[in-house]
Formats: sequence, C-alpha cells, structure tokens
Amino acid sequence: MKRTTQLFTLTTAILATIVITMIVSPADANKRYSIETGDIAFVDVFNLIDKALLVEDMATARAEFNTKSTEALAELKEQISQLEIQLNTMQPDDPNGAAVYQQYQAFSGQLQNASQQISASYQTLIAQQITKGYREIYAAANEIGAQEGFAFVFATRADGELIQTDTITGITQEILARPLMTPPNGTDLTELVRVKLGYPEKAPEPVVEDEVTTETTTQTDAQATAPEAVTPAVEVPVTEDE
Repeated sequence: MKRTTQLFTLTTAILATIVITMIVSPADANKRYSIETGDIAFVDVFNLIDKALLVEDMATARAEFNTKSTEALAELKEQISQLEIQLNTMQPDDPNGAAVYQQYQAFSGQLQNASQQISASYQTLIAQQITKGYREIYAAANEIGAQEGFAFVFATRADGELIQTDTITGITQEILARPLMTPPNGTDLTELVRVKLGYPEKAPEPVVEDEVTTETTTQTDAQATAPEAVTPAVEVPVTEDE
C-alpha cells in the first residue's frame, strides 16, 4: 500500500473515532452521571442541632453544670469580698496591709483560674452534646432519605436569609450553611427528622409566677436581675430565632 493511501486510511479512522465519540459519549455520560431532581433531598442540620440542644436531658445537664459552677465559685467570691472590705477599712500604715493584699491577690488568681476551667469544661459539654445530636441527625436523615427514595441527602439551609451577621465566624457559618440555588420545598426532610427524633419545635416558654405580695415580688425581681456567678464564654451554634 502506498504511503499516501496509508495516511488517508489512518486519517479516516481517526475522524471516524472522533465522530463516534462525539455521538456516543454524551449520551453515555448523561446516562451514568445525570441526577434526577427526585434523587436529591436536604436537611437543615444547624436547625436540628438547635432543636437537639433543647431536649430536656441536654438542657438539664447544662443547668446542673451552671448550678454546680456557681456553688463552686461562691466561697472564693465571698472570701474576696471580705478581703476587699478589710482592705478598704485598713489604715495605709497598717503592718498587716501587705499580708492581706497578698491574700486578696491569691484568691483573685484562684477565682480567675477556676472560672477559666469552668468555661473550658462548659465548652466541652456543649461540644459533646452537639456531637451526640449530629450522630442522631445523621442516622435519622439516612433512614428517612432511604425510605423516601432519595439517593443523596445534603446538609444545607432552605433559604438565603442570613441570621448571624455580627461576627466573622457567625457570617461564615451562615454562608457555608446555604446553597447558591434554593432547593424545592418538597425535598426538605428537616421536619421529618425532627419529628422522628422527638426534638421540640421551639424552646419552652419561661414560667411566670403570679405576684403574691410586694415583698415576694421584690425578691424575685432582685434574683432575676442579679448577674450570674458563672457565664461560660461559648458560642452555641444557635442559628434560628425562636
């Protein structure tokens, strides 16, 4: 076979292969990789974690932690208060002034260290509760997704309304929690997961006691406005306005 004929035959074979690839490959690709709308659902994981933290046993655990923390710091605060009174009533030339001031500094340091430890422990408690909630949500979402016939369940929010916009961490979380295209309402499994896990829809309303006497009311108001002994510095991922 002449060289010219060989080149022509080779060129023809290559062109035929390209044409076949252009015709067959797109159809095959669509068949293998396309996803129908009904195959996809979504779950608002952040919303459900908020609900998980409202469950009675989790709320009780946090309340008990705060009560124990307040009691643990009460003695130190009382000692510091007594030393402050003593320092304020001492004369500048009192020979015991330096010793009392050293005690004051020592107790203040103990209070600061104890507060930091309590704050760290509280964050650990919250992290453990979120972890437990996520595991429950993950399992329930998979189960419900399979029952409803969905092939994929994404963790996302259903709208573009940003809630936490005051901090970089908050706004970043809000953005990452949302898709750029809003999914259809019929693919939202969030409520089904919430009901399955028995999470409350919203936080319980605070109990308001009836006013009996002026003395009782005054005492209640004072307790309500008194600052807590411990306010753990932790950002709980609450992203829903209840």
